Amino acid sequence: MVKFLTFILLTIIVMHKPHAASNNLFFTTAQFITYCKSKNSYEQGICDGYIIAMNDVIYSIETDKTKICIPENISIKSIRLSIVDFIIDNAQFMSVEANKVIGKFFVKNFSCKNQS
Repeated sequence: MVKFLTFILLTIIVMHKPHAASNNLFFTTAQFITYCKSKNSYEQGICDGYIIAMNDVIYSIETDKTKICIPENISIKSIRLSIVDFIIDNAQFMSVEANKVIGKFFVKNFSCKNQS
């Protein structure tokens, strides 16, 4: 599964070839949700890869700065379905960058419970 997701993520990177100084947006939330809602496993893989990348960015930031604690045993499918519901419930975010909406989702759903 990890090899498959890594392959999907690398495929996305190779296909989109942005320039180093690019300001291009990969996905608006509207574009992102089409992949997440798709019945096509390849498109779901694009969605899952994007979510995993966002998770990795959050994980790489110190917990005391993000205040986000994502359980280790949660499946990517569960997160994907929850994100779709979150986006549908917050349709005003459709034109916003997908990464910002995913960040809002993580803050709302995975805020650390035991903060000092």
